[in-house]
Amino acid sequence: MVFLPSMFRIALLIAFALAWMGCSKGDSKTEGNGTAKDRPLAEYHDTTVLDMHDGSHLSWTLKTLHLVKWPKSDLIRAEPVDLAVFDSLGVSQIWVTADSGSVDEPMNFLIAKGHVHGKSRKGMDLQTDSLRWNRTGNNVSTEARVRVVSEDGDILTGKGFVSDANLNNWQILSDVHGVFQKVDERAEKIDSTPATGGKP
Repeated sequence: MVFLPSMFRIALLIAFALAWMGCSKGDSKTEGNGTAKDRPLAEYHDTTVLDMHDGSHLSWTLKTLHLVKWPKSDLIRAEPVDLAVFDSLGVSQIWVTADSGSVDEPMNFLIAKGHVHGKSRKGMDLQTDSLRWNRTGNNVSTEARVRVVSEDGDILTGKGFVSDANLNNWQILSDVHGVFQKVDERAEKIDSTPATGGKP
């Protein structure tokens, strides 16, 4: 198992450089045949963990079985993706799995692709083909079709999705269809709630 603390960009680059030197030893397939430029800068074929810190607290942890960084690319690619996102107290808020993913070197964004499955701490369940987490806006989004099961068991489908990073406040952008659970029971609850405020 390889652990790569990624609090600073330079630490990650040094780890990849050291790994590349280690991986390049005894690689007879690329020696002397002009294909060295096709070799990855670093590649891991074992359980690898990337930790992203925001100041002193852990923001997210990415676990994967295949991690690769190619020369002249700002992206680090992972297959598969097993991502946990934490709040400022270190409590897990969402979990995302996918066939593959990419993260940029400064770790400002992460893109998950293929059979993306996200789940929030509150129980919201999201399925889509691609999902992007943006560190700057602290949000997740996709332009792909989505299927969402809410905390109440409602099933909604549509195209395009935006949410805060914890999947608490979310929106499907277009072509929305839904199946809602216990509609009558909810309506009765709303009707029985005393009105507050001004006169009718």
